[in-house]
Amino acid sequence: AADTSEHLLEFNRNRFAEDPVGKRIQFHEAPIQDLPFEADTFDLVWSSRAVHHLADPLTGVTELARVVAPGGRLAIREGGVAARFMPTTMELTGTGLNERLADAMESWFASHVHFAEDAVPYSYGWTQLLRDSGLPNVSAKTFVHEFVQPFTEEQQTFLLGGLTRWAEDEGREAYLSGADRSALKRLIDPDDNEYVFNRPDLHFIEGITVYVGSSA
Repeated sequence: AADTSEHLLEFNRNRFAEDPVGKRIQFHEAPIQDLPFEADTFDLVWSSRAVHHLADPLTGVTELARVVAPGGRLAIREGGVAARFMPTTMELTGTGLNERLADAMESWFASHVHFAEDAVPYSYGWTQLLRDSGLPNVSAKTFVHEFVQPFTEEQQTFLLGGLTRWAEDEGREAYLSGADRSALKRLIDPDDNEYVFNRPDLHFIEGITVYVGSSA
């Protein structure tokens, strides 16, 4: 396991400390772009929602591909289908709040990650990124994650957190209309009659895509 965050590495060391599997795991503080492993080492290399944070994704994925053994696979969890859990049309927000939130997320992400000063733009999709890294055989599979009411406490906290960021984070204010932000503040207020979790018709759904590349 490799990560640049010592905090996350320590978290996982503790997580697996009492697990027999933990004895087989080595933890390394290292960036994707400079992995401390020999070439052709692993039958499977797994990266989950990390590559999109890189200023130069092609360099990062090429380094991941470097340590894949002949006949092995590189799997990256990226992209997918945007999450949503509210009805398409609500009296408070009109039609399309889910889509407007998804569009706002795309714009916010692009301005905060893709346009960093040291960014090296890559203008193709995940399948081509794997091919350009030296892995010509590419596949993709999307897994649906969904749940309906009644929500668990953890599920409701997760959903509420997503709306709260858009309602209260000043850094995201420019990406939504004033009307949508005002509506969101009502949707997250448990004392408001528009509190979203008073509704009986909520359904969370998200598509999680895994792209796999191999040399054979």
